[in-house]
Formats: sequence, C-alpha cells, structure tokens
Amino acid sequence: MRKFVHLNARTIDEAVSVLQRYGAKATVIAGGNDLLGKMKDEILPRYPEVIINLKSIPELDFIREEEGMLRIGY
Repeated sequence: MRKFVHLNARTIDEAVSVLQRYGAKATVIAGGNDLLGKMKDEILPRYPEVIINLKSIPELDFIREEEGMLRIGY
C-alpha cells in the first residue's frame, strides 16, 4: 500500500482547511466504506495523500430525521 497521512479531524473547520490545502489529493472517510481495502489492493484510479476521518468530529455524531429531512450532525 502507498504511504498516506491519516488525520482524525477534531473540528469541521480543521477538515475543511485540510481539504482546501490538499484539494484532489485528499479524501474523507466517516466509517462504512472500504477505502483502505481498495488502497491495499491498489484498485483506485487515484490515491489520496491525506485521508481525513470525519467520524472523530463531535458535532457530526448523529443522523436523524427532522421535518422530513435528514440532518447529519451540527
């Protein structure tokens, strides 16, 4: 597997800042995907230099329905 930086973002602002800095060289995860498996198998069209974990942001710790819409954190 190629080398990458794994960041457990602590705030939404931190995640956005890293995304702005790295652009297309960054990707986000929040659980429920197999990105690391795909990276290990080398089957991605492009490989991120930075992986930003959104699951570590306290404000994004829920998904609920409000007034007929889904609300994710905040």
